[in-house]
Amino acid sequence: MNVAAEAKIIEDQALADETVYSEEQYEDEGSEASDVQVSADFAFKLVNAVKSMNTGEISYYELVNSFVLADELKCLYLFVKALPYQPIIPIYPETPFLFFKGVPLPRAYDLSEETARDIENFMKGQNSGYYTDLRLHDLDQAYLDSYESAIRIYNDMIDKTRRSYQENVKLAKSQVLEISAVLVCMFVIILTLISIS
Repeated sequence: MNVAAEAKIIEDQALADETVYSEEQYEDEGSEASDVQVSADFAFKLVNAVKSMNTGEISYYELVNSFVLADELKCLYLFVKALPYQPIIPIYPETPFLFFKGVPLPRAYDLSEETARDIENFMKGQNSGYYTDLRLHDLDQAYLDSYESAIRIYNDMIDKTRRSYQENVKLAKSQVLEISAVLVCMFVIILTLISIS
């Protein structure tokens, strides 16, 4: 065999090896990207399920039953245990009074300690010894990532909602001050007119 033919065979083999490596690398990157997407989707599923329960769209039975796999249920159990209870404190009346409008308290994050305890008891009732000594390190890496993402997303949403609620309360309080000032001025003017006449 001549040297040119051998060089051509070696070059073709190197090109074939490089193509196989590129395909394997692409598949690995594709599976990592899909794992990240699945983890993010599950994190949003956790957050949205708890928000739906807090707003009364679903009961806590339906919340638990919307998760099927054992790892999903473990993740849900730990997620509910980690959530803050009633993180937005009511600081203004929700119902209108006199001339003033009320400011409704956002309910999407209004998880009570009692509801969280009911969820835990319901889950433990389905599998009594299953959740007893459950810790974060018991979760698979994908579910641990979902758990951490869900906690971060939930807390960020709470902060944004709390700021929005406080802005609405400030606006309502300024309305109270403005109307009160107008009423006081009118009362003073009326008293002045009565005393003059």
